[in-house]
Amino acid sequence: MLFRAMLKKTLLISVAIAWLGSAFAADVHPKPKRVLIVVFDQMRPEYAQKFDMSNVQLLQAEGVNFKNAYLGHMPSETVISHNVMVSGVLPKHMGWVDEVYRDTDNVLGKGADAIWITGELKPGEFDALVTKAAYPKLVDYLHQSQPGRKFIVVGEKSYPVDSIAAPNADIAVKMSGRTKVSQTMAAKDPHEASCDNLGGQFRRPDGKNVPSYLTEPRCGRFYVNSDKSNAYGTDTASPSWLYPLDGNRYVPGNDLAHLGGDAWVADTAMEMMEKEDWSGMLITFGSIDKAGHMWGASHDSKTGQSEQTHLPFIAHYADEQFGRVLSKLKELHQLDETLIVITSDHGSTYAEKFFGVDAADASDDNWYHGKAANAGPFEKRSAALDPLYSTNNIRFSYQSTAIEAWLVDASVEKRREAAIAMRSVPGVVASYWRDGSKYVLDTANKGTDSVMSAAEEEWWGKHGQELVDTMAADSGPEVIGWLKDGVGYGVYGDHGSGKESDQRVPMVIWSKYINSEQPIYALRTVDILPTVLQAMGIQQAHPGDGKPYLLNFH
Repeated sequence: MLFRAMLKKTLLISVAIAWLGSAFAADVHPKPKRVLIVVFDQMRPEYAQKFDMSNVQLLQAEGVNFKNAYLGHMPSETVISHNVMVSGVLPKHMGWVDEVYRDTDNVLGKGADAIWITGELKPGEFDALVTKAAYPKLVDYLHQSQPGRKFIVVGEKSYPVDSIAAPNADIAVKMSGRTKVSQTMAAKDPHEASCDNLGGQFRRPDGKNVPSYLTEPRCGRFYVNSDKSNAYGTDTASPSWLYPLDGNRYVPGNDLAHLGGDAWVADTAMEMMEKEDWSGMLITFGSIDKAGHMWGASHDSKTGQSEQTHLPFIAHYADEQFGRVLSKLKELHQLDETLIVITSDHGSTYAEKFFGVDAADASDDNWYHGKAANAGPFEKRSAALDPLYSTNNIRFSYQSTAIEAWLVDASVEKRREAAIAMRSVPGVVASYWRDGSKYVLDTANKGTDSVMSAAEEEWWGKHGQELVDTMAADSGPEVIGWLKDGVGYGVYGDHGSGKESDQRVPMVIWSKYINSEQPIYALRTVDILPTVLQAMGIQQAHPGDGKPYLLNFH
C-alpha cells in the first residue's frame, strides 16, 4: 500500500520505489562494501513528514528507523557533530569540544591558551588536532580493510568537510571562498575572466585532491554565483538579515547551468561516485541549516516570493537531491553493496524570546564576544549578558541556545563565582561550572522568567548531566548556562545546547539486505561508527565512546 500511494509522486520517487522494491530478492546478504553517510544539516525528525521528504520517508519505512535517536553530546553544532559521526568519540576526547577552542597545549602555534573559532580553522589545523588526540576514524578503518579505495567528503561548507577529512580522507570537496572577478585576477588567470557571467563574484570547487573534472572547464557547471548583492531579499528582512545569503551558495538559484546549494552538492557527489573507486562517502547538505538560521527553523512556513530561501521549499528540494543520488547509485550498480546512513548534525530551536541584537550581519557578534587568534575581534554584545560580564573575569563567551564562558582567572573560586553570575542572565534555567572531567550543577533556577516546563525538566533530568559532561575538557568552557527552550541569543533559528529541540535528529540505516525495524533503542551520533563497522564486518581496534547496534540482516 505504501508503494502504491507513493507511485502518485514524482518520477524521481517512482524510480526510488523501483530500486527499493528489489530489496528482498536475496536470501543471504553479503557484507556491504561501501558506506554512504548523508547529513541533512539542522534537520529535525518531523521535517520528513512536514515537508514531504519522500525519499527519506521511504528509507525510514524500509530500513532501521531509530525514532528515539538523539545526538548524545553537547554542544549540538556542525563543527562538532560531523567529526563525532566518523570518529566514534565524544567531543571531550576528539581534540576540540566546541565552536570555541582554548588551545591549552599550543597545538596550533599561537601560544598556550590562545582562543580559536573552530568554524574558521584551516584543514591543517583540524589535522593537527585530530593527530594530537590520536584516534582512528572511519576513513582509517576503510583504508585498512579495503586498501587502494577512496574515502570522499563533499558539502557546501568548509568546516564540516575539513573536520571530517582530517587528516586522512582521500578527496574533500567544498565551495571555495568568494572570488571577485577583477582585471587583476583576470590577468593572473584569464580562463576565469569569463566568470563575470556569474555576477562578478563566484565560488568554485575547493578542498583536498579536488578532481580536475570538477574544476574544468573554468567557469563551468561547478562554478556558482556568490554575489552578496544577490541575496534574495534576505539582507534587508528581519530576521534573515542577521545571517543573509550571498548568491547561490545555499540555494539553487535560477541559472540552470550553475545550480548552487544542495543541487551542487548532489551533482558533485554523483560525479565522484561515477569516476572514483570509493569505499566510503559522506555527503553533507547544508541548505536546511541556512534557511533555519535565517527564518527561525521550524517556525518558518513561508512560501511564495523568493520561496527557495525558506524551509518548506529547501527541505523538500534537499530530499529531491538525495533521491537523485540514490538513483545514481542504482544506475552505477553500487546501491546493492552500499550501507546508507541518514542523519543530521543537530536539531534547532526557534527563539520565541530572542536576546541577541536584531540587526543586519549581527550574527557573529551575537554568537561570539572577545578576541580570537583566527577571527574577530568580536567587540559588540547583547546587554542581556551584563550579569555575566559584571564579574570582570570573562575572557571569551559563546552564546546560541546555551551560554558558555572561558575565564581569565579559572580558579575553582572564580568558576563558582561565574556560575552564580550566570544564574541572572535572562533565560538561564541551570548553570554549571567545570571541575576536571565533569561539570558541577550550581543551580536550577525557579524564577518567574527562567523556569523549565514539565517536559523540559524531564528531559534535563534524564540527560542534562550526561550531555554537559561530554564537553568537559581543558579546551572547553569553564561555565555553562543552560537556556530555557524557546530562548536564543545568536539567530532566530539556532542550536548548540542539550535541550531536546537541539538534540533530536533523524537516524536511519538502510541496506538492500536489511530488515525494517523501528527500535526503541536511542542510537546516538557517537554510535554511528561502531554500528557501521560491525555491519561491514570490520573489527574496531580503538575502543572509542560509542556502542554498536546489531542490525538485523536477512
